[in-house]
Amino acid sequence: MTQTNPQMTNELAATYDALHEIIRARLENWPAQREGYHWAGYTYDHTLRVVNLSVCMGERLGADVDVIRFAALLHDICKEAGREHAAVGAEEVRRLLPEHGINGELAERVAYAIECHAGDNTEQHPLENLCLGDADLIDANFGIVAAWRFITIRSGRGEPLDGTIVAMEEWLPRKDELVELLNTDLGREIAMERSRRMHDFCGWLMAEQREPDGDPHGLMWLAEYVHGNADTGRLPHQLADLLANVDGRSTALDAVIVALQDESEGRK
Repeated sequence: MTQTNPQMTNELAATYDALHEIIRARLENWPAQREGYHWAGYTYDHTLRVVNLSVCMGERLGADVDVIRFAALLHDICKEAGREHAAVGAEEVRRLLPEHGINGELAERVAYAIECHAGDNTEQHPLENLCLGDADLIDANFGIVAAWRFITIRSGRGEPLDGTIVAMEEWLPRKDELVELLNTDLGREIAMERSRRMHDFCGWLMAEQREPDGDPHGLMWLAEYVHGNADTGRLPHQLADLLANVDGRSTALDAVIVALQDESEGRK
């Protein structure tokens, strides 16, 4: 498949913006109350990160970036449907896209990528499907973003931070097993690099926890920040706050914040 221009036509860009507003309205404040792994704004923020990562993957692999961009934006449009959200979302997208001027092959390829994104892809599926599916799995399970999410979820349930850091030792191997579910070499490469950063970050926290009188990297301070802000859990807001306030605290802390920014923007 020949890659389309990463810069959309004006017509497609206007359609994308209109659909983005639909997604923002539907997901930014969903759910009103914390539900399991979700809190207000999480699914919307996750969606934007998946757009960034899947588009970057598509550009590198020569996929049709227009298909990926729209599919990633819309992939969790029916997240409230739970386990059936991929199939339900694909059907809604098949109705929604023609209303916004996207018809025919492009509409069906977008819907099909959404339909398969939650674990139904194989290496024989279209490359656009694989970029979306891999990016979705990577964002939720690998990197500083995933560790941030782990702390936020447990803190939101009332778990003490000390217990969360101890639990990382069992949590990390379970995440590493998910590499086998990825369908592209590039996805596996990105996941392994993010896993390395995740292990380093969690390892530093576990080491600093064992030496409570010292916080040489400043990472315990960062974990306490995430823990204390778990009620909102909005990573973009927290990242903006941190970028404005942590520069120069320590080399390790600066590196974690930069990595978090890179992961959010799909660069790594």
